[in-house]
Amino acid sequence: MDLHDFADIAMNYDLYLPEVTKGSYYLDGFETFHMALAEEYGKSGILDIACGTGALTLPLARAGYDVTALDLSAPMVEITRKKLEGEALQAQLLVSNMADFQIERKFSLAIIARSGFMHLLTAAEQRQTLLNIRAHLTDGGALTFNHFQPHPVIQAQQMQAGPDEYRFRAEYTNCEGKRERISEAHCYDHITQVMRGSWKFETPDDAGNVTTTRIRPQAMRHTYRQEMEYLLELCGYEIVAVYNNYLCDAAWDNFIWVVRKCPVSGLA
Repeated sequence: MDLHDFADIAMNYDLYLPEVTKGSYYLDGFETFHMALAEEYGKSGILDIACGTGALTLPLARAGYDVTALDLSAPMVEITRKKLEGEALQAQLLVSNMADFQIERKFSLAIIARSGFMHLLTAAEQRQTLLNIRAHLTDGGALTFNHFQPHPVIQAQQMQAGPDEYRFRAEYTNCEGKRERISEAHCYDHITQVMRGSWKFETPDDAGNVTTTRIRPQAMRHTYRQEMEYLLELCGYEIVAVYNNYLCDAAWDNFIWVVRKCPVSGLA
């Protein structure tokens, strides 16, 4: 299991995410960027993959787009469902892995937002996912997703780190109205290019003593830009653009890909 598979994570996700990502430049313009892509490519349906708690599902549904959203986390999908119902909005929701979902239709735009692609831990899983999405795209349909540039200094630090070497990440108020501290510990395997670790959620009392602790695992794969370029070519995509952030600055340490399905012999 991964961090996002737990019900307590889903229940608190919208509460802690703003604190965890505070000051993260790469999220500026997140909704505007995707709505512009929807305007350009989304006329024949939008596939919101790794939808989480509906950060894009809801604004796309509000704008009247035909949206199908899926996530591996059933608790996340249920939260999205309740949000849609609360606003009387329509979207098809599925609990499924992005690598092997099957839907009897095609879409003109697919989105994997907020680094969801990085939770694919092998090149084989990445390739399977890209091919599966391609099979669900109309001719010329677009896909956008992002991943971070691997940083050798951070990698070296994580290669030397122990699994219990936590560092403070953020503090927030959870769904029960209690303050929680979030710390994280990560170790990097340069052979598999996978960063594994865990997030620790601690609830202190008024005196600062920890009363409850939850440990939730997390794993993400580091992928280099050149590696991704060849993988996209292998899977039958042409690169439209690659940005550093949702404001469309030139890419250097974060890669937001916009790619398009192209006809390739032998691919679905």
